[in-house]
Amino acid sequence: MVPGNGCGRGEVAVIGDFLPEGTEVALVMLGGKIPAIGPLIDSRREALSLARHYMKIIDDLSGRSRSFQMVTARQGDGRYSIFLQGGGTVMKVLCNVDELLFRRFRKAFRRGLFILTVFFKGEEGMECLAVTEGLGAIIFTPG
Repeated sequence: MVPGNGCGRGEVAVIGDFLPEGTEVALVMLGGKIPAIGPLIDSRREALSLARHYMKIIDDLSGRSRSFQMVTARQGDGRYSIFLQGGGTVMKVLCNVDELLFRRFRKAFRRGLFILTVFFKGEEGMECLAVTEGLGAIIFTPG
């Protein structure tokens, strides 16, 4: 099921086939309060490319609508997909989010704010592009 279909609002464009197959998802709490979530990519170069792609798509979406809604859907394998919906468009921002990570994210998301970013496997372990490069989209979805 595609979020937004069947709501009587006409056609909904779905964006989001740009994530590599089997991509892992990472979550960190920035400042102890704000969840930063995104795919975990093997190399810094690929992570930067994906982050820039995310930012372009989100910028295009924000040109259509300033109000977004976060929608989650349980996948057939028990994991979750996370979508942003607004302005007649649905963007799949993450998939294959395991239940434990999803519950941690949902608990941290109570403020209605999160940062969508990309992580990569660096020499010192996992690195967050929102921290190292300032690349990430602040998403606020009033509840």
